[in-house]
Amino acid sequence: MAYGDDANEMLPYYQTLIHRLSQEGFDFEFLSKLLTDSRAGFLPELTTISLISRETPESYAQFLSPESILLAKKFLLQNLKILRQMEQQFNVDKEVIVAILLVESRFGENIGKYRVIPTLASMALMGSTEILQKTYLSFQEINPELSYEWIEGLAKRKAEWAYHELKCFLKIVQSEKIDPLEIYGSYAGAMGMPQFIPSSYLTYAVSKNSLERWLLSKEEAIFSIGNYLKSHGWNRNLSTKKKQQILLYYNRSEPYVETILQVAQKIKSQSPNSKHQINTNNQLPKSKVIK
Repeated sequence: MAYGDDANEMLPYYQTLIHRLSQEGFDFEFLSKLLTDSRAGFLPELTTISLISRETPESYAQFLSPESILLAKKFLLQNLKILRQMEQQFNVDKEVIVAILLVESRFGENIGKYRVIPTLASMALMGSTEILQKTYLSFQEINPELSYEWIEGLAKRKAEWAYHELKCFLKIVQSEKIDPLEIYGSYAGAMGMPQFIPSSYLTYAVSKNSLERWLLSKEEAIFSIGNYLKSHGWNRNLSTKKKQQILLYYNRSEPYVETILQVAQKIKSQSPNSKHQINTNNQLPKSKVIK
């Protein structure tokens, strides 16, 4: 693979990470080439963004615009055969799949601007003392009332999550031909049209060939989301409340879930051969089912 820059001095942060990963069976040389590459530079801004990101209904309003709904209906009609095959195999509403693809990546138009390797590597180091102190000082400017202990606990939980996802991503790319440092995703390391995190890709992705193909394959994105929702208990006859709970596995955001169901209903109102209506009048329960 064409990556690695021996002239780039390895960051002390990454030395600790490489040691930990190599202790768990990953090849030291493979890791060193990845993390000494100039494209794998530490991303300090993510140590703050990943902790303070909060979603609101306003941030999802764009997906309910007439233009977005028209785009979603067009995608449904253009991919109707594949969507119906997915419905038959997984018993998941095709309109929900289309709504997820619209919101997650606008059908592949926006699959993320961050390289996955440095994104997950940077977050995996959030719990280290030096980075934690810098993060705390940044938070003091935003909200002086937050305690160091609260930020430390949150950062360490996020770091362990990111470390696990980094291991999953490394498992994926070890057998791929694509340059792992040219794979982009969200600020949380989510990839492709469905915006799967690496662990979800390993467990639920329906891929016929490779990660590189999967990233922008409409068919594989449709079947992967169908497989994900079905694996979490989805079927078209579920109550709205149960569908809401399953969608929270995909994204732990109540505004996200409400938007997906609203978009799906708007698409369904004019979709071919629609028989199953999605009720979006019920509100989500006050407490989230996923912690």
